[in-house]
Amino acid sequence: MKSNSHKDMTNPTAPTTRRGFLASSGLAAAAVSFPGVLRAQNAAGPKLRIGIIGCGGRASNVGDMALRNGHFEIVALADYFQEAVDEKGEKFNVPANRRFTGLDCFRKMIEAGGIDIAAVLSPPYFHPEQVEAAVEAGLHVWLAKPIAVDAPGVARIEAAARKATEKQRCFLVDFQTRALAHYNEAARRVAAGDLGTLGFGEIEGTCPGFELRVPQDGQEAKLKNWLQWRDLCGESIVEYSIHSIDMASLMIGRNPVSATGECGRLLLDKLPEPRPGDVMDHWIAMFDYGDGFKVQFRGKRFVGHDLPNQYGIYVRLHGSDGSLMADYSGEVIIRGKESFYGDRFMKEKIRGIYNRGIIENWRKFHEDISTGNFAQATVAPSIQSHYLALLAREACYKQGEAVTWQDVVSSKTALSFDTADLKI
Repeated sequence: MKSNSHKDMTNPTAPTTRRGFLASSGLAAAAVSFPGVLRAQNAAGPKLRIGIIGCGGRASNVGDMALRNGHFEIVALADYFQEAVDEKGEKFNVPANRRFTGLDCFRKMIEAGGIDIAAVLSPPYFHPEQVEAAVEAGLHVWLAKPIAVDAPGVARIEAAARKATEKQRCFLVDFQTRALAHYNEAARRVAAGDLGTLGFGEIEGTCPGFELRVPQDGQEAKLKNWLQWRDLCGESIVEYSIHSIDMASLMIGRNPVSATGECGRLLLDKLPEPRPGDVMDHWIAMFDYGDGFKVQFRGKRFVGHDLPNQYGIYVRLHGSDGSLMADYSGEVIIRGKESFYGDRFMKEKIRGIYNRGIIENWRKFHEDISTGNFAQATVAPSIQSHYLALLAREACYKQGEAVTWQDVVSSKTALSFDTADLKI
């Protein structure tokens, strides 16, 4: 595809996944020229038609939650692999002639028409190209994280979102914590000074070891094993730990000046069968905010051997008047002079936010499309979070040498994946 995500264009049954043109006829075709027609599509009107790009495990969650919303239907599928589109085609009752394969599957799906929304759920290396094609075609875009694997890719996504606004189309990045009220309320309280002067923070972003999905014997196998390769996944800091990094970005509300770090690869090469690939298996970075406030990031890619919270995704901030803990499980707490308990705020025990966040994002996406809200509220914070993840990655690669925020944001260095031997 020039394709891409946790989300996969790879093995749709992998146990470690978490996670177009408008039709050329009738009311939907008119919406290309008259956005008010599309905005009028409400619960009583036609459903918005989704084409999914990337038919891995994430497609099941995202697709299920879209159908649960009631305002959407899945009418087309695209993935490099035939078996992937066939599995999801059976699941979502998409006919064989609406299942597209090969590197250019997304272009084939867009050119076939009959969709209103491109849901981009492929391996992240391919996101910029696929998103640009969808926006150019006048589609609304639902984009899974990570949005890209390098700074130039992030910049391309940002530019595509601006173009979507110009075309009066909606663009949503699917982060779950930002979709839920108690995380945002905690962030508001931090900004209001409930923690006092921030002194130190901790970010934990630990993921499973991730098995090979197929034996590694060529570029097609590399596509299926994309979590093992930094060009396709962007490193686990970007692909997986982005959840905790995004929480930190939300809670802190500003960017660091620089970072230093270290990383390595040891246990992945000490397995009974050494793991092909080039991703690291441990990282530690220190973000420096320039005023004495520092935040430590820790990331690991290990088999956790059933330790408590073995795959931790959380943020802790410590200030003069209180401390905050925000966990991807759904738990959010501030303790200090002004305490806050997320469960009480939500009036229920919030655990298991993955699907809950996706549900809320689909609700908001439909609302924005229906009302013509093209503010793309999820884009700017997602851009910041991705640059923060890239800063951690680049600092760790430098093994102790400081990297500045500006170094990352202005970087023109792009990762490259060789597609020469892959089918179009």
